[in-house]
Amino acid sequence: MKNTVHFTLALVVCFMMLSSVGFAQDDEGHIYVVSTFKSVIPEGGSADERDNLLMELIEAQKSNKKVLSSVTLRHHWGSDFRDWVFITEYKSMADFAEAEKINQKLNKKKWKDDDERAEFFRKLGKYFSEHSDEIYRELPKFSQKKQ
Repeated sequence: MKNTVHFTLALVVCFMMLSSVGFAQDDEGHIYVVSTFKSVIPEGGSADERDNLLMELIEAQKSNKKVLSSVTLRHHWGSDFRDWVFITEYKSMADFAEAEKINQKLNKKKWKDDDERAEFFRKLGKYFSEHSDEIYRELPKFSQKKQ
């Protein structure tokens, strides 16, 4: 039994070492944050109001230099027509962390009053229910980017 535990532990350590070597080679790839939301139109709300609120947020945060690109996708075909996907590209995890701080500052600049800012995000939030967030690292050797 003791030998089995040691053998298993040795396998785990070897796997972790090999995995870290693989990840180190991928460090050059950009970071992509993928957030998927379920959209809803609340009572008294409208698609126009939702779109205007989203545009207002995008406008407020567009000067964030840590964001390399962003794209918004809306469900087109498949199992759940409520899906909205927001993908944001960053050069690194450090840039992602810094971008979050910058966005907070930009939000405070746009909506100076705490209550006003909270009300804006409450209004926007009523258009989206459950969501998930994932962070992906690009694997450049498998990517194709056309200019």
